[in-house]
Formats: sequence, structure tokens, C-alpha cells
Amino acid sequence: MINGMVALIIVLVTLYFVITEKIDKVIAVLCGAILMVIFGMIRGFYDQSEALAAIDFNTLGLLAGMMVTVAILRKTGFFTYIAITLAKLSKGKPVMLMIILGISTAFISMLVDNVTTIIIVAPISILVCDILGIKPLPILMAEILLSNIGGVGTLIGDPPNILIGSASGLSFNDFLKNLFPIVVVTMAISTVMLRFIYRKDLSEKPRNLQAVLNIDARRAIKDRGGMMKCLLALGITFTLFFLHDSLGLYPSFIALLGAGLAFLFLKPDPEEIFHDVEWPVLVFFACFFVLVGGLDKTGILFEFAKKTVVLAKVDMRLYKILLLWFSGILTSFIGSVPFTIMIIPVVTNLIKMGIGGDSFWWILALGIGFGCNALPVSSAGGILGMSISARSRSPIDMKTWLSSATVITLVSLLFITVLILVGIL
Repeated sequence: MINGMVALIIVLVTLYFVITEKIDKVIAVLCGAILMVIFGMIRGFYDQSEALAAIDFNTLGLLAGMMVTVAILRKTGFFTYIAITLAKLSKGKPVMLMIILGISTAFISMLVDNVTTIIIVAPISILVCDILGIKPLPILMAEILLSNIGGVGTLIGDPPNILIGSASGLSFNDFLKNLFPIVVVTMAISTVMLRFIYRKDLSEKPRNLQAVLNIDARRAIKDRGGMMKCLLALGITFTLFFLHDSLGLYPSFIALLGAGLAFLFLKPDPEEIFHDVEWPVLVFFACFFVLVGGLDKTGILFEFAKKTVVLAKVDMRLYKILLLWFSGILTSFIGSVPFTIMIIPVVTNLIKMGIGGDSFWWILALGIGFGCNALPVSSAGGILGMSISARSRSPIDMKTWLSSATVITLVSLLFITVLILVGIL
């Protein structure tokens, strides 16, 4: 019991610094992981080999591989080309611009991390809106919110899904079959709500329409041959993702294989590409695995899972609803990655005790993914989107976020609640 309290205090203090950002979150989790190992060795419940074993290298490999491939593809100008082409398709109409860019951002986020997606799409959206003389606020909000929602639809679309997939052993196709349809419906509901919330801004008449139509998207492509080669590597990667269950390949191996093919086909400067890899994110993941591994080693998470089993036996649907809202609310305050790493051992223990099953993983993914939209600090995409919006003539503030994003989060979670009540989840 004392060991559990020591480990819990280390985790809570680390989370405090992660949430408040009084210390850089990577430094906070690194110090927390080191303290967990030191105190674990002193008290005899957690040693260095166990700490290393707690790190999920399948998750880290998958993230690193996809980051490298996306970094190589981004340098060819492909994403900028796509964003400009989609903007032109809207014919300058604010409503169509919001729908096309928002939905497209969601689908791109199913294959590419939403931080990269927002970095590429948001600045171009602001530029197009400035040329048209319309407010970029509805478009930016649609891109940020639908990016988070869309990422839930696939195994590789969102870091929490990667973590859940690695822990549960569920395949790329399992995620597509169980989450993709729900995500598409949620995207549609959210888009309709954004259309209503921002109906005044979206009724603006665009100016300088011809200037947008005259933009040559092809000029954004810096290396057409390299782009085609990288898309070929990405196509091979996604094909193997679809087949990885039957081929017996780890998703991390496939992602690293794809990165290797992209390097081989394009031969870019490795130092330049590796500079664009989000190393702090990978270090954060590794250290948090060590941190939660120590907490799990004390048995405190197993005891927590065991105490909740009584409620599950009383009413499984109520238990699932509580898991959904618990995940959504805590994610909004703690952040998606820290919460996911902490809750996975609890869900794993519940399933080992014969409670729930795969439906628990889907509910967890939906609760965390949709909970990311509740507050701007809940996801990296939200923080980045607000930062980029500050450069526009209609920056996103907390009041704006609460009146739109938070409302959409609540409706999204209520939609999943209905699916649980009718037995779909």
C-alpha cells in the first residue's frame, strides 16, 4: 500500500507540472520517470529492467516511422498543393470553404497526425480568407475540431489510438470497421452544428474571388518526381497496414519500412529530415510509459479496476457510459496522451477479469478523441490552432472555444452515449 502511495504521488506531482506547464512537460515526465525508478528500486517494487520493459516500442516505432515519411512528403510541397486545390474548389463561398477544408482536414488527419495537418492547412486557410475578405474563424474552428474527430477513425490517426492498438492487439482493419463509420457520422453532426453556430460569419460576401481562382496550385509542388515516389512509399505502407494482421507484421515495423522506402526513393538529407521529427513527443511517450509502468507495478491500478467491477456487474451499459464520460472529461484537463497511458492498464485488467471486451477499447478511443475538443489545451492541435489563429483578424479566444468547441464535444459524447444505450457499442 505504501509503495502504491509513493508511486501515485510521483505521478500526480508530474501531472501537475504537465498540466500547469510550470516546467516543460518533457522535462517534467523525464524527472518523474527517473524518480519512479529510483524510489522503486529503494522500495523494491520497480527496477531498471522493468522500467525499460514498460516502454511500448511498438508505439514509438509507429510514431517515428510515420513522422519521417510525412516530413519527407511535406518537403515536396504535396500538402500545400492539396490545401490550395481544396480552397479553389469552394469557389470562394465561406460555407463551402468551411465544409471542404474541414472535412478534408478530418480525412487527412486519419492518415497524418493532426499537428502536421494543422501546421499545413491553417496558415493557407487564413491566407485564402484574407484574399477573399472573409473571417477565417469558422474555417479554423472546423479544421481544428474535425481534425481531432477524424483522427479517431483509424489506428494511425491519433496517438491515443496508436497506444490503444498496441496495448489491445487490435488491427488497422478493426479500427476502420468499428470506429470509422461512427466518426463519419460525428463529423457530419459537427459540421452542421458549426454551420449553425457561425451562420452570421459564413453569410459574408467574398471579395477578390478571381484572385483565389487564379492561384496556381501546381506551383506549390517543389519536387513532382519526389512527390510521386514518396506517395508510392506511403501507398505501400497503407497497403501493409490493411494486411498486417494476416501477414503477422507489427504496425511499427510497417511504418519504419515505409520511412526506409521514402529515404531510399528520394535520398533526402537524413539530418534535415530527422530535424523535423518530433523528438520531444517520442521522449514524452517513453518517459510516461516508465512512469505509469511503476504505478501499475504496485498493483494500485489493478485494485482500482477490481473495485469498479461491482458497478459493471450491476449495469454494463451504465458502466460503459461512465467510462466514456470519465475519459472525455479527464482528457480535456489532463491531455489525451497522459490520460491514455494511465487508463490502458485499468482497461486491460478489466478485460482480463472478463469485464467488457473490445467494446471498452472503442469507447475509450471515442471518449478520449472527442474529449480533446472540450478545451484548447486538451490536444496539441487545439493549442497550435489557437496560436496560428492569433495571426489572423479573428483570433480564437477561450469564450469562442467554449461557445462552439465545448458544445460540439458534449453533443459528440451524447451521440456515443445513445449508441451505447441502443447496444451498438
